Amino acid sequence: MLKRLAPQIFAAARACSGGQLQQQANRTLAGSSVTSDKFPYFDAPNGPAVTSVPIEEEWYNRQRNLLPIMDKVPWIQPDTWVAPNAVVSGDVDIYDKVGIFFGAVVRGDLNKIRIGGYSVILDRAVVHAARAVPTGLNAATLIGDSVTVEPYCTLRSCRVEPKVLIGARSVVCEGAIIESETILTPGSVVPPARRIPSGELWGGNPARFIRKLTGNESKVITDSAEHYIALADMFMREELPYGTQWREVESYREKQVASNEYQWLNFREQKYLMRLHEEAEQLARLSQK
Repeated sequence: MLKRLAPQIFAAARACSGGQLQQQANRTLAGSSVTSDKFPYFDAPNGPAVTSVPIEEEWYNRQRNLLPIMDKVPWIQPDTWVAPNAVVSGDVDIYDKVGIFFGAVVRGDLNKIRIGGYSVILDRAVVHAARAVPTGLNAATLIGDSVTVEPYCTLRSCRVEPKVLIGARSVVCEGAIIESETILTPGSVVPPARRIPSGELWGGNPARFIRKLTGNESKVITDSAEHYIALADMFMREELPYGTQWREVESYREKQVASNEYQWLNFREQKYLMRLHEEAEQLARLSQK
C-alpha cells in the first residue's frame, strides 16, 4: 500500500507546507484503511521538523567554522582547509597545509593548541586542551608535522611529535607524549603522563608496547598524511573563494525560484509523510491481531 500511495504522498509534499502538510496527509490516506479518525494522533499539533524559513531560501551553509573566544582568535594559513561543519575556536594556531575534516572540533578555550604543517584532523575527532595537568607540564596540546589523527579520536593536553599515526577512536590523555615515527592502533587509550618512544607500535587500553616499526610502516605514516592533504586540496577547490560573488549567485537562484525555473524538492517533508504512513500501517496491523 505504501508503494501505491507514494506518488500521491510526494505530490502532497510538493503542494503543501507548514500547517497544510498534516491536512494533506490525512486526505491522502483517506482512501486507504488507515484514517485520521482511527488514529487521532495524526492531528497532533507537532508536525514535521521543518524550519520557519522556506528551505529553498537557504542556499549556503552559514555555520561559522572559525570562532574567536574573547581575545583568543584562531590563526590559520591560506592553504589550510577547514570543513564547513568543522569548528576551530579559541587559541589555535594551524600551520601550512593542514586539513580539518568534517565534524572535527579543535577547541582552544582553556589553553593553547598548535597543529604543525601537513597534519590532518579527520572526521569527528576532538582536540582540546585543559587549563592544567597533574604532572605540572605544559597543558597545551602540541601536534607536530605530518601527523594523522584518524576519525573519532580525542586528544587533550598532550604532545604529539612529527610523523605520528593515531588510529581511529583512540584517546590520548593529559600529559601524554608520543614521540616521532610512532603508530597507535585503533581504539588505543594512552593514559595520562604516558610516554611512547619513537619508532614503536603501541595499542590497547591502556596502550602497551607491541613491537618496533618496520621500514614500510614508517613510510605509511607520511603516505597517510599526504593522502589526506591531497583530499583536503580537492575539497578546497570545490568551495567558493573568499569574496562576495556568492551574493550574485544567490540572487540569481532566487530569481529562478520566483519564475519557477528552479524547483526545490523538500525531501524532509517527503520523508515525514513516508514515516507517517509506515507508522499508521504498523498500528493498523497491530489492531487487526
